[in-house]
Order: sequence, then structure tokens, then C-alpha cells
Amino acid sequence: MTDSAPEVAVVFGGTGFVGRHIVTVLRDNGYRVITVSSRPSTEADHSSFDLDTDDARPLTELLRHHNPTLVVNAAGSYWGLDEPQLYRSFVTATATILTALSARPDQRPRYVHLGSVMEYGPLPQTGRVDESVPTEPESPYGRTKLAATRLVQAASARGAVNGIVLRATNSIGPGVHTGSLIGKVGSALAENRTGRARIELSPLAAYRDYIDVRDLADAVLAAGRSQTTADVVNIGRGQAFSVRELVDRLVAISEVPADIIESPAAPTAPGTSSIWLEVATETAERTLGWRVTRTIDQALHDYWRTLSLTAPG
Repeated sequence: MTDSAPEVAVVFGGTGFVGRHIVTVLRDNGYRVITVSSRPSTEADHSSFDLDTDDARPLTELLRHHNPTLVVNAAGSYWGLDEPQLYRSFVTATATILTALSARPDQRPRYVHLGSVMEYGPLPQTGRVDESVPTEPESPYGRTKLAATRLVQAASARGAVNGIVLRATNSIGPGVHTGSLIGKVGSALAENRTGRARIELSPLAAYRDYIDVRDLADAVLAAGRSQTTADVVNIGRGQAFSVRELVDRLVAISEVPADIIESPAAPTAPGTSSIWLEVATETAERTLGWRVTRTIDQALHDYWRTLSLTAPG
């Protein structure tokens, strides 16, 4: 008697910050994972496609060949992109994936789509954001993410895909993008580990809900296994953190002397201008059986440890 073949998962954006952690969690839980992205990779099971085109035929063939039971969309870049570029990165790419999935009505893998809590808006000054908050985003990033989410909802409503959208909050941890707040601070500290860092940031007045990226990957696994009929589920810690305290904590962990200069002229990350963001997690706990298991300190420590391992000298 031979063991049955493992289930197959296809992860779009599987070479990115979030995608790499999703791939690790899925493999650790018995999936054979096929990664798909626009850039080459040394991954054994990898395919390179430009997702922001209208040609779904290559993806249709890939899905036919691998016959996955789970498809995850963690694709899309947003650093330094204008709204038309964001539209192609999120909306066009999502439409292409959905077309490929819909081309095989006899096969309906679970489709987990990573959305963003920036799809909500305007955000309340205090309190927790649940799935009933109006979706009126104030940024190009939020608008294009919402447009992609609505494509998934429409395809799921007509039975073309078996989809769920995870509206995720801010993720940090090993591999975080250098354009993000924590990534910018961490990179500057690592570059000045033998001296003193001078880091110019936009004003650190906001409070944000942060989770360890590996907790987000666990949420993707839970959503992939779940049969819930919920079409949108918030993923967050359920606790707002002072971004100033978050930066100070990373500096303390690094033990690198640093001068933090807050300047209105410094570039800001895409998202919302609201001061407060705290995510309600009851739906995720009830429908997915998921909640965070890692602390923010663990995320920061592990992030800094990876920077230490890759630092020259």
C-alpha cells in the first residue's frame, strides 16, 4: 500500500514577503505548493507569469495541470505605484486569476484572497473595525484592493469560485518590506550597527493593529480548510499599538543607538490617514477557529535576528 499524494496548493505571490510565509505554513501542513509570481525563483515548483494581463490561458493550463485543492492570491505590489498601476497589480491580476478558476467549472478549489482593512473607510476615531464598517476607502491602495475584493465576491455569489477574502491588517516579521515603517527602521539600524543611526520618518502619531506575518499565514491555512460561507473575514490582533512605541521597541531590541526624526515631509506608507485602527476578530475566531498566537515582541525579535544573520561582517 502506498501513501496518497499530497494535496496541491497554488500560491500567487508566493515569493513575496507574505507569500513566502504562507508557502512555509502550507508545506508544513502537508501541501505540495506551486508558487506563481512575475519574477523568477529558485523554487523547485515555481511558474513565472505576468498576472496583470488579461490573458488567463497560461494560468488555466497551470491549474489544469496541477489540479490544486487550494488557490491563494497573495500577489500584488504597491510600493511606489500610482493608481493605474495599482489597478493592474490588484484588480487586473485578480480578474485574470478568477477567469482561470472559472474556466474549469468541474473543479472548484478553495480560493483564499488577501484583501486589506484599508478597504474600509472612513475609519472611526476609536473602537474596533468589524466587517459591517462601510467600504469607502480614502486611498488609491484601498480603492483598488476593494475593487479586487468585489470581483471575488461577485464570482463567489454566482458560484464561479469557492472564495473567501481575508481583510488583513498590518503584518510584520522576518522579511518585511524595506518600504514599510518597520522595514525602513530595521534596515537603517542594520546599516548603522557599528555607529549611530539617523532615521527620518513621517510623524508617529498613529495607532495601528499589527500581527506577526506568520499568524496571517496561519489564517490562510485556516481559511483554506474552512467551509464557512462568510465571504469577508477580518484578520488582525484586535489591539491597536502606538507606532512610536513600536519603533522605539525595535530600536531597543537592536541595541543600535538611533536618532528618530519625525518630519511631515518624510514619505508615508499607502493606506489611511486615520490616526486609529483596531480590528475586530470575532468573525475569524468564530468561522475559522483562528486567532493570533505570537506576540509583537516575537515578530520584532525574529525580524531583527534575520537582519543580523544577513548583515555583512
